[in-house]
Amino acid sequence: YSILFAFLVLFCLYPLFLIAMKGITDGSGRITSRYLVDILRDGIYREVIWFTFWQAALSSILTLLFAFPGAYLLSRYDFPGKRFVIAASTIPFVIPSLVLAVGLIAIFGSSGVLSSILSSLSIPAPDLIGSRSIIILAHVFFNFPIALRILLARFSGLDPTLVHAARSLGAGRVRTFFTVVLPQMRYSVLSALSLVFTFCFLTFGIVLLLGGLNHTIEVEIRSLFVGLSEEGLHHAGALVLVESVIVLVTTYVYIWSSSRVSGRAEIVLSRPGTMRRKISPAGRFLVGTYVLLVLLIVFLPLLMVFLGSFMAGRTLIHAFTLDWYWKIMTMESGSGFSVTPLDSIRNSLLFGLLTMLLCLPLSYMTAWVMVKRGGRGKRFMDMLLLFPLGASSVALGYGLVSAYSSPPVSITGTWYIIVLVHSVIAYPIGARAIYSSMKSFPPQLERAARSLGASPVESFFRVKLPLILPGILVAAVFAFAVSIGELGATLMVSSEEYITMPVYLYRTVEGAGRELGPMYAFSVILMSTAFLSFLSIEIIQKVFLKWGVRGDT
Repeated sequence: YSILFAFLVLFCLYPLFLIAMKGITDGSGRITSRYLVDILRDGIYREVIWFTFWQAALSSILTLLFAFPGAYLLSRYDFPGKRFVIAASTIPFVIPSLVLAVGLIAIFGSSGVLSSILSSLSIPAPDLIGSRSIIILAHVFFNFPIALRILLARFSGLDPTLVHAARSLGAGRVRTFFTVVLPQMRYSVLSALSLVFTFCFLTFGIVLLLGGLNHTIEVEIRSLFVGLSEEGLHHAGALVLVESVIVLVTTYVYIWSSSRVSGRAEIVLSRPGTMRRKISPAGRFLVGTYVLLVLLIVFLPLLMVFLGSFMAGRTLIHAFTLDWYWKIMTMESGSGFSVTPLDSIRNSLLFGLLTMLLCLPLSYMTAWVMVKRGGRGKRFMDMLLLFPLGASSVALGYGLVSAYSSPPVSITGTWYIIVLVHSVIAYPIGARAIYSSMKSFPPQLERAARSLGASPVESFFRVKLPLILPGILVAAVFAFAVSIGELGATLMVSSEEYITMPVYLYRTVEGAGRELGPMYAFSVILMSTAFLSFLSIEIIQKVFLKWGVRGDT
């Protein structure tokens, strides 16, 4: 525990504690409730808190409503291309949120494709960028893969005998669904709802680019930190406390509801005895409509970004060109940037690699403790892993800057503070990937190797490592991908010399002006890097499955 606990305390809990203390202490260090009272009385802060809450609630409800019928149809019917639809539905979640925001700008912005089409028809085009509607739409797009996976896993694991019994007793399909199927889904619904709510509540990049004057708590915290006024820093600390309490509650609901879910916790594509059946004409229509809608929502924003990167004009209906990519490759520093686009790409790839190297031993040690200790040890590690996942990335970044900006430990402005904050955010995900592989490893194999004379090191490398390697590789890719797409904390800790791809893209969007091509081209590069990272996970799993090595990741 000691190394893991020290890492989390030094680079997660302590920085967050410093920020939270600003919300309950005055300039002389005395405990006070003044700043908490201020943000609860001030109309602006109350509006920020209320907007953050209701947009997260509405986003999570709409996400669930969109994912629920898809999970039901995909679990009930077999049809050609089913695996592709399930795989395609995960694309929004593996693409950095900034790229999604750029895609929505390409569609709904003042120079987007919708505006171009409506203008050609002499119809006034609404500019949704900066509205609350676009934030909700982006959240549904970005988070529905999570809800779909959770609900699909539960639908696929339902006991079909209960449905058959209800039907044999005369219950119709609708009544059977509401009296038999839906009650078995309640904990999965609550699990998906609470998890999506948490993600939408902690949203940053989407609101920063698309929200205009609409601030969530995360964006407001960042604005207060950037302002650097003493009063503003105390109010930011108070907002962090309010945010943390709400996230703590929703996270507890997620953990509780997830623990109550019975059945399999993974997607099952074929299982004898389930309710799955061949598709009927009516089912074909329902599935076809839903699949078309999913593919449209998934691919249209990304397609618009891709096409925009090859268009010569401001709108998407212009001549083909490669100028924007050439401009990125040859652009010098300046015009508000201290680094070139290629420098930011190099920085991101380097930080991703270093984050991966730091996360792997941390993730492995965490997974080892969870497997070996079990019971209380696993519950304790689960609790520790929640802190980085449920913490404000903006507050974490600023907390690290505050904690380690002066001797004896001064790392502010260096490249390794970026690697540290990326590792804090990424390693819990890697730990769970490795834990899944280690949990499925039969311990008797290692004991058999030891009984045959193999040393502990030899039995590890020749017996255990090959079987848990899929989980380790997936953890490595996840760490790299999380580092590549991270914005909130990086925006707070990165110096001008070490700007990453997401930070560069954010500044490009902010200063796009009349030239949108470089923004689209750079988005394609970031999107491709992230997508290839996650695609490698699927390749890793298929390769090891072909070799007969199972990695339950």
